[in-house]
Amino acid sequence: MLTARRSLWLERLFRLYNRNLLRRRFEGLRVAGLRHLRERAADVPLVLYANHSSWWDGLVIFEVGMSCALKQYAMMEERQLRVYGFFRRLGAFSVVREDGRGARRSIDYAAGLLSERAQGDAATPALWIFPQGDTRANDLRPLNLYRGAAHIALRLPRVRLLPVALRYEHGNAFRPEIFVRIGAPEKFGEHEKMGAKNLTARMEQRLTQTLDCVRADIIEEEFADYEELVAPERRRKEGRRASNLV
Repeated sequence: MLTARRSLWLERLFRLYNRNLLRRRFEGLRVAGLRHLRERAADVPLVLYANHSSWWDGLVIFEVGMSCALKQYAMMEERQLRVYGFFRRLGAFSVVREDGRGARRSIDYAAGLLSERAQGDAATPALWIFPQGDTRANDLRPLNLYRGAAHIALRLPRVRLLPVALRYEHGNAFRPEIFVRIGAPEKFGEHEKMGAKNLTARMEQRLTQTLDCVRADIIEEEFADYEELVAPERRRKEGRRASNLV
């Protein structure tokens, strides 16, 4: 498997590039539920499991995690990571789901990353995972999640599981806007008597509900809970012109 080789200075540099890219290609990035990441126990790792509907998902979750100062990692298909090897420097590591032994190695590796805590390190370790395995339409049901995220969670003495729903929506603008909703965390520990199958079913139910909530927010135009992490380039230019006129 391909392991993660995080570089803090490269993360900061890539964030500048990534924010500019999102700004130019989308009508902004709005996120609901950021408090669930900001108001967290530093000594309890996070597993953030998200739907996967677009190639852009990885760049979106990277920005969300950076905005909350997470020590973040991501599980990525090995064939993709070999093409985009740079992502290893941003915390990505590989998995081959078709290879049972290799998949178990990746699960053990992920659990090890989330268990590590460097002395004096205040950052919360977090794992992003797309348990659908490949890109699928947002409204396709059922989600049919793989059990890898559940197996990782069950290997940890304590963990918080959070569903993350991503949606790209065309409104009145030429470019689509990105909407993200982070669900409330569920706490799990050694006292939990739940197998991977049942835990995966529970995660699938919560992720489905979170996705449905985002769709309802967009239909009803209820955006009070959303914070704009990235504003579109068009609005930034308008703001600069307006300030120059003052």
